[in-house]
Amino acid sequence: MRLLVDVPLDVSAEAYQRWGYSLGYALRSGLRHLYMLEGPEIEFELEPSWQRTQDGVTRRVGSLTFLDPAVGGTGFLERAAAELHLVARAALEHLDHADCDAACYRCLKTYQNQRHHLHLSWPTIQPDLQALAESPPTPGPAELGDLHDPQPWLAAFAAGVGSPLELKVLRLLEQRGVPVERQVAVAPSEGARPISVADFRVTGTRTLIYVDGAAFHKGPRLRRDMQVRERLTSATPGWRIVEIRAEDLKKPEELIRVCAESSR
Repeated sequence: MRLLVDVPLDVSAEAYQRWGYSLGYALRSGLRHLYMLEGPEIEFELEPSWQRTQDGVTRRVGSLTFLDPAVGGTGFLERAAAELHLVARAALEHLDHADCDAACYRCLKTYQNQRHHLHLSWPTIQPDLQALAESPPTPGPAELGDLHDPQPWLAAFAAGVGSPLELKVLRLLEQRGVPVERQVAVAPSEGARPISVADFRVTGTRTLIYVDGAAFHKGPRLRRDMQVRERLTSATPGWRIVEIRAEDLKKPEELIRVCAESSR
């Protein structure tokens, strides 16, 4: 099973490996927990990214590849392809544990993937898992080709943000004169290890902006996200957190007011 994903055209090898290995091993854990697998029934490989040009537009594509080494296959990958949202949910549940800021042997690290331990970081891929968990995959005839329009994502990547929704928020902030830094690694104290990547930081302030997708605010938030943001707000000095959802863009004046007040 190969998961093909559009990634930023200028993504560095280090950033691609951090994202790819973290997401791949998280999904592998989710798959093993969902289907109660114990041994090496399913393996994971991260393929090097490559460029693809279509209709004059150049894209960079990455591939997360899951392998079933059993002769004839066990059938779990076919199930996973149809139930990828359930695999992602199982992965999120597996990652929801205390006292881990990036990766540990309880969540992403194993003896077998130790050569990739440097790249593993659950904060990097949690939004991806949440997006995958939101709804079941939509099957489509292979002969129709790729029906997904990558342009909104390519535009977001070109602007230095992680999603079309983040790009809309960025454009709104720019229009209203709110200067921000993008994709900021945040630590609870000076010199400490980052425990989160904020979508934006209001320049010159300790205000962080998180743009949360629909999957994030369906039902209770994951305890992990709450703990991380609580650590940031309770730090000395504390960070101020602004959480933005798609529905907030319907009230731009209120959104800008909240950001401005939080940055004072």
